[in-house]
Amino acid sequence: MPSSRADWPGRPGADRLLTTVMTRSPAAGAASVGAVFLFWVGVFSAGPMVDGYSAREDFISSLASRGSPVAGIGICALLASAVAHLAAGRAVQIGWPSRLCAWSLFAAFLAGTAVAAFRQSCPDGPARCTPVGDWVDAVHRAGVGAYEAFALVAMVTLAVGALRGPSPWPRWLGLVSLAAAVGSLVLLAQTNGNQPGLWQRLWLADNHTWLLLVAATATVDAGRASYGRNRAARRA
Repeated sequence: MPSSRADWPGRPGADRLLTTVMTRSPAAGAASVGAVFLFWVGVFSAGPMVDGYSAREDFISSLASRGSPVAGIGICALLASAVAHLAAGRAVQIGWPSRLCAWSLFAAFLAGTAVAAFRQSCPDGPARCTPVGDWVDAVHRAGVGAYEAFALVAMVTLAVGALRGPSPWPRWLGLVSLAAAVGSLVLLAQTNGNQPGLWQRLWLADNHTWLLLVAATATVDAGRASYGRNRAARRA
């Protein structure tokens, strides 16, 4: 599958969407880093603004909930996390011939957007929130589950590709992807027990660290490939 920038305009309209959003791999990689940074800035700044809110006991999404005094910050933070996956997916599309990984990240972007749009209800505020359990809360939970599923598909795709033999991405990234997938599942499962807020933050830190490694590595590989093509063209 072609991976150069010049090969993209001839693809179907669905593929052109990401080409339009992020036209260059360096821009996509930088956007992913910036979006992750904005997410964590939003999370760490919004929490202290809410009386009684605990980073250990309360979920991040409750900051964006219906009934939160800092809902605007929370929503922007969740959208930033979603955009980070879109940008990383674009970096993968440019750098490597892995449509499954790239489109899994794009699907994770859509799921993350749904999490931000369909906010859970916290009538008494974000601290120790107990959602009312309406249909919007159900969509919110489904969005979280879908996001995790798509993120895992992207992780496993890189892991399997690297472990099966030569792949466009380095073998070490495949091993890191496998570890990140296991860690993501374990950490997410812990959010059903004590200190769910802490475990949720560790879960997202795991996913975001992997995401940034993927975006950075794909960007470097795309740059090397572009340099090689330009050098070959000059020699010709």
